[in-house]
Parts: sequence; structure tokens; C-alpha cells
Amino acid sequence: TALMWAARNGMTDVATLLICGVVFCSVLLNSVARYRTVARRAACSDNLKDLGTATLNYHSAYKRLPMGCGGTSAGSVDKPLLGNANRLSPLVGLLPFIEQQALWEKISNPYQKDGVKFAPMGPVPWYNADAYDPWGKRPSILVCSADAKDAQQFATATSYAINYGDGIRNVGGAPLDQSARENLEARAVQRGAFIAQRVMKFRDFLDGLSYTILMSERRIGGPQVAKDVDRGLALNPSLCITANEDPATAFWEEGRRACWADGILLSMGFQTILPPNSPSASTTHGAMEGVMSVSSNHAAGVHVLFADGVVRFATNTIDAGDQSSPSVAFGATGSAKPGARSPYGLWGALGTRAGRERVALDGDGLMEPVTAAGDLGDLKLKPLQSWRLADGSSEFKARLIGLQRSGKVILFSEDGRRSFLPLSDLASEDAYRAIQDVFDEKRQVKRILVAQLQEGIQLLDQRMTDEFVRLFFESKLSEQEAAEFASQRAVVIHELKTAVSALQSPPRAAIVTEAEALDSYRIQAVTPAIVDITFRKTGDRWKIVK
Repeated sequence: TALMWAARNGMTDVATLLICGVVFCSVLLNSVARYRTVARRAACSDNLKDLGTATLNYHSAYKRLPMGCGGTSAGSVDKPLLGNANRLSPLVGLLPFIEQQALWEKISNPYQKDGVKFAPMGPVPWYNADAYDPWGKRPSILVCSADAKDAQQFATATSYAINYGDGIRNVGGAPLDQSARENLEARAVQRGAFIAQRVMKFRDFLDGLSYTILMSERRIGGPQVAKDVDRGLALNPSLCITANEDPATAFWEEGRRACWADGILLSMGFQTILPPNSPSASTTHGAMEGVMSVSSNHAAGVHVLFADGVVRFATNTIDAGDQSSPSVAFGATGSAKPGARSPYGLWGALGTRAGRERVALDGDGLMEPVTAAGDLGDLKLKPLQSWRLADGSSEFKARLIGLQRSGKVILFSEDGRRSFLPLSDLASEDAYRAIQDVFDEKRQVKRILVAQLQEGIQLLDQRMTDEFVRLFFESKLSEQEAAEFASQRAVVIHELKTAVSALQSPPRAAIVTEAEALDSYRIQAVTPAIVDITFRKTGDRWKIVK
């Protein structure tokens, strides 16, 4: 455009064309850079969403979450081949739920290489990955695309970490490794979604799944972690910042010593104390105690995964309270008492599972994640696939949207057009793939809906009707509507439980129908009190349509 304007105005000399060319290239490069940044953030958000779905599936299968650190008690620094020393991260347990069944089989069975025999569930997770291959087979979903370059250098690292809460003193301690006093200390401060060597269930999330962070990000290869900071860090977390600025401070090697299979605090954990992209530090008590902050290569913040499967973006400026406030501790002079609300603002409240905090999720510092969809919405985030006609006459690329009950596939072409193609017109393998993909997506969508319905049931059981209305209704209810809804609380609980049952094991006691584009579900109740309830997908939440 700049060159055409110059030509029309007689500006055809070399200098003018050169200037126009430089301006054009600059604008183009900036546009490409911005697109790549957005694309990386969208891909990272998708990774966390997939990990959220995997966690929901795991809990559905086993009625609990994987341990923050778990495994077999055998194994140690001196005897690394005996077992994994109870250090396996939750990511190991999630492998079958992120399409890594083959890797799970290798880890869960006896393994032998070059004459060395390894016990089932592997050696200690920091063992040489060249000698024990599974530790070096990091699934690609565990790497944010913004960390791709560093991931090549740190081949066992992961971009994602687990929430250990807002405590400091002995927060990463495990019962098998400690005295009775240390266990009391640990249990008082272990307020996050994951705990070392302890089983957690969704029923333990008294704040609600929508208000508790499950996972977030940590930049592969860095930042460095200060080492052997005084235990007074628990009384003043801002000492973490001071220690990182002190030239005399020693640091751990390899940043967070990141290892996807190692669930210890230093390797895989984080706390919601200092805001995103703040420094990290461990104390003289070792790798099980300190302040581990989330971090990323994204500008301005990190993605956070909530326990209900929703992903949001937390900015570096999120409310994190007073950084010099003492953390919760057991019996330590000057500490906040066990059970107290988090002293670290919105950020701290989102890190506790049972602090009884109710916070606004649309406040400053917490926002919806960006997408690479542009004007085409979420459709453009779906993978572009090749399709062939049954008669072999042509091949084209399009995104799969859904499948009509009439047997037509809904496709979204590269140029933005929607088309409806009978399954019989597609090559047999492509038709089968379309059916399989749609069914897989439906299963994932239903699992997230079920998790959110269960959360709603929990809110109504606790008589938190106002909170249920705020979370689950698309538009605000009038006073009369709210009163009528509250009077029907028991009936709504019954219908939601019936719907959950029907969604998990259809058909049973209710009729559940879904839209072809997987954006709404209608629950037609068997009992006459409520004729039907329609849930519509709004962002990452399912809302009741009035």
C-alpha cells in the first residue's frame, strides 16, 4: 500500500521506495510477532485445559486426585534403583488420561536396559534419564510453546506446576520423612490442591472447585531459586525478594531443578504468595520449604488452571496482599493461625482449597485467556484436517465442528465457510475419524459439565443459593425470581443430581439432549416440578438459560 501511494504521488526515487519498504517490513514483522505471541498463549492455555480434563477424568475414575508426591517408599539418594522414594508427581498418574498409555505401561512395569533392572514405577525421578528412558520421554503437552527453546536444553523439565497453597513452613513435607512435630507443622500449612503423600478429593475443596487453582506455569530453565534463606521467610515472604537481590546468595542449579516426574516443592510446586513472575527461594530446611513463584515467558502474567477445568490468565499485578505478612504456621510466634484466611489477597485466596474465602473471579488481575481465533472465534482453534471424498474426486482441508443427527458432518473451511457433508460422501477412514473425534469431544465436554454441575450441587447443599445464581445463570435474576428459585432449592438439587447421573450413564432417569455444535445441553426433568433446564456454554462456564 505504501509503495502504491508513493508511485501515485510521483515519489519513485530509490530513497523513498527504500523508506516505504522499511516501514512495510517493520509493520509486517510486528504483526507476525504479535500473532506468534497470541498463538503461543493460546496453545499454552489449551495444554492446561487438557491437563484439567485429564484431572477430572482421573478423579472420576478413582474418586480422588493423584498425590502431590506419591509412589513407592523404597529408593533414596544412596539407593536410587530401589524405587521412586515417594517423589512421583501427579503428572505421572495422569499419563493414561493424556493419551500416554504406552509410557505409563513402561513406568508401571519392571523395566530393563543395558543389564540394569528397574522396579515397577521407576527409580528416583531425578535418576539419569539416559539410563532410565521413561524419565526422558516427557510428553509434549507438558511444554508451553513459549518455552520450546529452553525445553531442548532441559529435556526432563515441564512448563506446568502444581498448587501447594499459601503456606511456607514445611509446606512440602511428607509424613514418611518427618517427625510428629514436623507433621503437625505441615498439615497446618498444606492448604493447596496438592499435598505430598496425602490423598485429596474434590469434597475437600470447601471453597469450591471454581475458586481453587489446580495448576499454573513455571518457566523452564529459570528463574533461579535462592538457596538456604533463613527460616524467618515464613514470617516475612518479602525476604525472598531481598535474598534474590543479594550477590552473596547461593542458588540451586538448573533453576527449579524442574523434572516432570518429580513432585517435590522445589521441582513441581508453587505457592500463591508472591505474584506471578516473582522470585523464588528455599530455606535452610531444604527443598521442602520456601516460596516458589509461578512464572512464564508470556508477557504480563501466567495461565492458571482451576479445579473445575477452567483456565484463566493471572497478571503480574494481581492483588497479592501484603508481601511482608507472616504466613500460616503451627505454633510459631507471630504467624497467622491455622485456618485463617490467606493474608495474600486474591492471589492467596485462590491458592487455598478450604479457606472459606469468597472472591470475585472477574476482579483486577484475573482475566479470560487470549485465543488465536480472531474474528472466527473458537472454531479456528480446532485443528485443520485433510478430508477426501468417497469417489476420490477431490481432497480438501477443513475444521470439524460437529455431527448432525441426520448423518451430516459440519465442516469449517479455511476461507471461513461452513458446510454440511453427508458421511457417505467421505472416504470411509475419514468418516470414521469424524465420528470418533466428535464422540471424544462430547465425552470431554460432558465431563466438564458434570464437574460444574457437581460444584453447583455442593453450593446448594451448603445453602449458598446466591453464589449458585451468580455462577450458573446467564443473566441476573429479579428479587422475585431469586426468591422462587431459593424456595425450589431441594428440587433443583434433585434434578441436578439426576442430570449428573444421566450424563455419566445415559440413559437413566432423565432425558439429556445436546446441541450439534456442543455448546448447549437441555435437561428435561422426569419430575414435574421443573419442566426443563437448558445449560449453555459461555466461555469456560456452563450457564442456565432463563
